[in-house]
Amino acid sequence: MGEARRRKLMTNTTVVAATVPVATLWPLSNQTSQMQLEEWFVDRDIDPSSPGLHDSAAFLCAERQDPKALNMVARLVEARTYSSDYLLAAEKKVLVSANAVCRRLRVMAALGCASSHQASLSRILDELGVWNYTAKSNLAIYFPQSVSKEPRYYYSIDVRQFTAPHAIVVAPPFTVVDVTVKHQAYDNITMAQALPDMAIVKEFRQYRLSLAELISPEVREALSIQGMSIERFMERDKPDMLELMNTFRPGKSLSAKVGWATGLWPSAAIRSHCASCMDRTAA
Repeated sequence: MGEARRRKLMTNTTVVAATVPVATLWPLSNQTSQMQLEEWFVDRDIDPSSPGLHDSAAFLCAERQDPKALNMVARLVEARTYSSDYLLAAEKKVLVSANAVCRRLRVMAALGCASSHQASLSRILDELGVWNYTAKSNLAIYFPQSVSKEPRYYYSIDVRQFTAPHAIVVAPPFTVVDVTVKHQAYDNITMAQALPDMAIVKEFRQYRLSLAELISPEVREALSIQGMSIERFMERDKPDMLELMNTFRPGKSLSAKVGWATGLWPSAAIRSHCASCMDRTAA
């Protein structure tokens, strides 16, 4: 990339940064991280000033060289500082889009396939010019005692094979947009009935993820038989997951109305397509 091209791309990002308020309205903003991430993109001839940058030819080229490139987009979405005007406009677009996907899910009566449905929502938001990303996540739901005495877990590490245990969309001003939580395969119908059509929240609450929520009992038992600690297993077999745990902060989405909580930990950004999603990151 020529120096003139680099200066032009950096000017674009500098102008954006200079026009946003110092007091951030988005809880995950970090201007230092934003500048570092923007430099990472500019060094690869990618303009980081507009949403949808992951569809550019320059980004696709960079992604072939570095499979973790999509996670850099997710980090940029989180780190950016957004103006109040942008957040107000984005909120309306996200709500309309999420409700449209929810209506479609009710008609389909589909269970599972969280990744593909969340990816469809993400693609809609891309087309509307909304900064967002889709992420794999684990899911832990704590129901009222009248519904279930035990939490319902969807583990990131399990004996079953899947693209992702669950998926969410992060789209400022919303820290979590989950249109599929009601459509997981639950043990009984009362669990699904206790949940809203979608979980969509703005607040961010730091959440300490326990290994019991991340790794299934079957996997923990197998490790115990082998005499291997969970920590050693993660270091040996899941180093990328450990890295992401230190990069993306786990959050907790709460609903006092029905007395349930979902512990969400984004474990990898996933590429979104119109009808399905393709994982292009290390699992």
